[in-house]
Amino acid sequence: MVSALVYESRRDNGPMPRVPSGPVSEALAGTVRLWAELESDERRHRVDRTREPDLGFAWPMHRWARGESLAAVLTAAEQNGDELSAGDFVRWCRQVLDLLDQIAGVAGRGSTVGRAAAEAVTAIRRGVVAAGTS
Repeated sequence: MVSALVYESRRDNGPMPRVPSGPVSEALAGTVRLWAELESDERRHRVDRTREPDLGFAWPMHRWARGESLAAVLTAAEQNGDELSAGDFVRWCRQVLDLLDQIAGVAGRGSTVGRAAAEAVTAIRRGVVAAGTS
């Protein structure tokens, strides 16, 4: 879900990208609803508008966190309408990791949210994503 807050696809508005089902889909839908309310308030008050959450990285990120190979994840991204190089994938993963680390820190690593964020970090930080990290 966090990927929608950091990811910015190179494509213009295209078809709705595939997203994981279940709680992730519900969280993404809720985030988009909140964004729509916020954007409406921003427009009414004539302030700079917040960028719409981009769901284009949610499916590849979900597949990576499930343990799928980089090749499978990049193929899934392409089938989802977003061509990603391995370098782009790693860069976006690291941005997701950075936000998850911040969420865990603010929520407290012992809290439910903090533990969930830490679990996501563990699932994501592997293979090419973990290479070169300190």
